[in-house]
Amino acid sequence: MSIVRYTNKKTGQIALYESTSYYDPETKQSRPKRKYLGIEDPETGELIPSSGKRGRKKTTDGENTLPKKKQEDNYRNKYGKLLKECEEKDARIKHLEHENKRLNMCLIKLKETLEDMIVEE
Repeated sequence: MSIVRYTNKKTGQIALYESTSYYDPETKQSRPKRKYLGIEDPETGELIPSSGKRGRKKTTDGENTLPKKKQEDNYRNKYGKLLKECEEKDARIKHLEHENKRLNMCLIKLKETLEDMIVEE
């Protein structure tokens, strides 16, 4: 087991791999198995380890790209806005229900007066 260094000619970064040899019976030759470790810090020469996940980071549109703290703040802001909207709608509903009762009472009174007028004639 050894550490192998590859230099990317375009960026100049040095990638570090852990290399172990194994025998391939088909080709009857020794072959390397390499495991990616990370990149080398150009100033100190120390290893900057990889995350261990393959491929590019998946980004989705919206809030998942924000840091966790900002996501929580964003959710709190949304929750506060929704709560305020609900309270405003509840107050509006109560007001409309009260107005509806008042108008129904007026209709009943008008109906009674109309009936009284018809009976008197």
